[in-house]
Amino acid sequence: MAGGMTTSKSGLEENGAWYRDWKLITAFLVLGINPSWALPCALFVEVPIIQQTAPEGLMLAAWMNIAINLGLVITLTYVLVDTFVMPIPTEAAICFVIIVSSGFCAVLAFTYTYTAFGMSVVYLLMSIMGGMVGTFQVLVFLPYLTKYDPYLFATVRLGDVIFVGILSGLGMLQQAVNISPDVFFILLAPTQVLPLISMWYISTKNPEDFMSPAASVEAAKGRARGRGGGG
Repeated sequence: MAGGMTTSKSGLEENGAWYRDWKLITAFLVLGINPSWALPCALFVEVPIIQQTAPEGLMLAAWMNIAINLGLVITLTYVLVDTFVMPIPTEAAICFVIIVSSGFCAVLAFTYTYTAFGMSVVYLLMSIMGGMVGTFQVLVFLPYLTKYDPYLFATVRLGDVIFVGILSGLGMLQQAVNISPDVFFILLAPTQVLPLISMWYISTKNPEDFMSPAASVEAAKGRARGRGGGG
């Protein structure tokens, strides 16, 4: 500017024009729904109702914690296979987890009362699935998201927190108007698949427009190596 004055830009402005794209920001916000710990949280929201008729009674939550921890075995198996046996595209794995978890939620709505061997078998199996989804978020999904701008990474985390809050609010409403657990899980299932739309929308954009600084540097190095190899 005249007189030697310069106009400072905010961190968002320095990172490009993506911050004006409310659809992109919304996509990252919705992406926080799944994979996340929202599924185990939803299962625990229903415990006060489920335990009234469950064979485990007040011990149901304790058994669920054991089952949730078993979900880590599934996630670690994926990580080991991806690392040492056969690389698995991360985006494909994320989409698979989203589809499977939403499908299990829909099935749970009609089978959560099933018991066998004196245990709430279906509910505990769903707890294992919830543990898998939650640990998948920590071990795979969040590291994958670090390639994006820190603002967008934080947006995903915000979406996660908001959705868990919504689940808690739905649990309170459930007590007030006497909504059954099957209705609760029917309402939950379609929300779990919404991140697929986010994944698709993000894939239509040029990722270099909203990469993190470190990822941008790595991408530039990759292009430079490619030109060097082609020469």
